[in-house]
Amino acid sequence: MAAAEDFTFIPADLRDPDDLNAFRVLNEAYFAWMDGELARVTGKGLQDIIGMDRASYVNLTLDVALRAVPHAAQVYFLRDADGKVAAMGGLRTLPDGVPEIVRIYTWPEHRGKGLGARMVRQLIAEAEQRGFAVVRLDTGVFMLSAQKIYEAAGFVRRGPYPGAEPPDFLQPYWIYMERPAA
Repeated sequence: MAAAEDFTFIPADLRDPDDLNAFRVLNEAYFAWMDGELARVTGKGLQDIIGMDRASYVNLTLDVALRAVPHAAQVYFLRDADGKVAAMGGLRTLPDGVPEIVRIYTWPEHRGKGLGARMVRQLIAEAEQRGFAVVRLDTGVFMLSAQKIYEAAGFVRRGPYPGAEPPDFLQPYWIYMERPAA
């Protein structure tokens, strides 16, 4: 079984049709999972919360990413030895200039290999290479595995911050975190 070190961390090139398609498919899977979890925890799905169907929302997120990359955001993949994408994550710049980790997702068949933790470590390293000491993220109360990864990486809870995506309805179900400067 491959370990996290056996996967290559690489920026996605969303101008490349294969990378763009991998990003689209991963986002579709991420939001399908998110839709089910939100419905389970809040009694409302994505369409109820954001006012559009999941496919339209995925298209919107892709449009936003395409406009933001590489200036205000960057998408990264972890690829296996055959070059297939196993996980994704991203960094985007918040209005105050602080980087935010977003969209960590690992395909189910690759879970349990430490890819989520590896992606978080790599994204922190990317932010540090750019000169940032502080990194933020947000996560749902139902994302228990993610919370463990974030806490192990030095993130601590904090209040909501400007530019975070979750709408007001989700605030009781959401956690905001920051990895402060060492």
